[in-house]
Amino acid sequence: MIRLHELLADAARADPRREAVIFGSRTRTYGELHDMAARMAGLLAEWGVQRGDRVALWSPNRDEFVEFFFGVPRAGAVAVPLDHWWTAAEAAAAIELCRPRVLLAAGPMAEALEPERARLEAAGVERLVALDEDPPTGWDHYPSLVRRAEPLGAATAVGLDDPALILFTSGSTGRSKGAVHTHADLAHTAIIMSLELGLREGERSLHFLPLFSSCLEHLIPLTLVRATHVVLPKFEPEAVWEATDRHGITHFDGVPTVLGRLLAVAPDRIPRSLRVVSYASEPMPPPLNRAWADRAPTVALVEFYGMIEQLCLTVRKPWEQVSAAGTVGRPMLGARVVITGQDGRAVEHGKVGEVLAATPTLMAGYWQDPQATAQVIRDGFMRTGDLGRFDDEGRLVLEGRIKEVIKSGGMTVVPREVEEALLEHPAVLEAAVVGVPDERWGEAVHAYVTLRAGGNADPEDLRRHCRGLLASYKCPKRVHVLADLPRTGIGKISRSRLRASAKDRNRSPTS
Repeated sequence: MIRLHELLADAARADPRREAVIFGSRTRTYGELHDMAARMAGLLAEWGVQRGDRVALWSPNRDEFVEFFFGVPRAGAVAVPLDHWWTAAEAAAAIELCRPRVLLAAGPMAEALEPERARLEAAGVERLVALDEDPPTGWDHYPSLVRRAEPLGAATAVGLDDPALILFTSGSTGRSKGAVHTHADLAHTAIIMSLELGLREGERSLHFLPLFSSCLEHLIPLTLVRATHVVLPKFEPEAVWEATDRHGITHFDGVPTVLGRLLAVAPDRIPRSLRVVSYASEPMPPPLNRAWADRAPTVALVEFYGMIEQLCLTVRKPWEQVSAAGTVGRPMLGARVVITGQDGRAVEHGKVGEVLAATPTLMAGYWQDPQATAQVIRDGFMRTGDLGRFDDEGRLVLEGRIKEVIKSGGMTVVPREVEEALLEHPAVLEAAVVGVPDERWGEAVHAYVTLRAGGNADPEDLRRHCRGLLASYKCPKRVHVLADLPRTGIGKISRSRLRASAKDRNRSPTS
């Protein structure tokens, strides 16, 4: 089994002159990228970084991210990318947890961390390294240092079960936890994802989702097939299409809300180079599935289901996009998925329960948190926190998060069912449903929607529409029409912000 940094070394040996990373006006071949990663490893070794030490990076998407991802493990250390949407206080809290010896940060992040210097030093940070010019006092300048560094010739010896990467969870159910991934489970991710997504040698992939998250999982299989990584600093629909056309992009990864926004501004002719679009993180509304099939019939859509702790679980292939809409497909290679009831026993086929999964991509555990690890991993299976069932063809259907299920008047309401009813209204573009504390019902169903361009519907119209499709207890008590829905960094709808907003509202059901 290959170690993480060896993926890049193998690609550089096989095809050193192939374009590896493009970011703005900067381009690096695989030979150059491997050299930069080796120099980063050499610089870390010069600073005394040893096997198992952590090295953190706080930055938006940029090309240094790729050399960080492969250079840190080459030095035997553990790469820790931080959420670039965090505040400085949130970043400092994560740094206190993982205690990196070295912290790299983009210019704005370095400036933001200055008030937190005492916390960083107390957390064991020995080197503060800025990626941009004019760093704050006491910060090293990475580009000038790494160019002069001596490349680390032989990689520091590590075992397959040694940690290579810590990915922080979103913190939607409390403080963010660090999911520890080993060289072995990341190697399995590379092999499984490249096969299940149908990646080919020499893909040209566009990265616009944040690279601090599990979106990193695409860097691994794409490097395995020696793809060219074209990196955008952030998601902007017009910029995605422009880059796709200019660079001959063959693949990119998104989430359904992002794919909807892309289709809304898509050119009359989808760039002919585009071959595969993968997506995950939330259910794809069937109308959007059909719209992509109509507008881009030559583009293969591939849905996969995974999470920070377990990078890939199921896959829905291109030929199933319309016929199996509403599912997330079948278990991937090596994955075992079971549905259990509240007693922990497997439920009958077709019944709804919690999704448990065991895969070769499962994390080793949460960093420095054995209690939290024991709560979610038992006998090699992880409790995902998702509700689901298997359909007659053995495909997994997700019914929502257990913590998002609404208990209203003693009845159970699954938000997704209400959202799908709202999406059947011709004026509705997007819908999100949350439960809000209510003195009478325990929880009340609140719905938030955005409307299509030219669409016309008021809250009472939408409630009346729901009453024709749903039992009365499932119908929203309140419907709020918004210009846009709040989103997380990767473009998913932020239900936590909607719940907070709903609690603050004190309006009539037709507000």
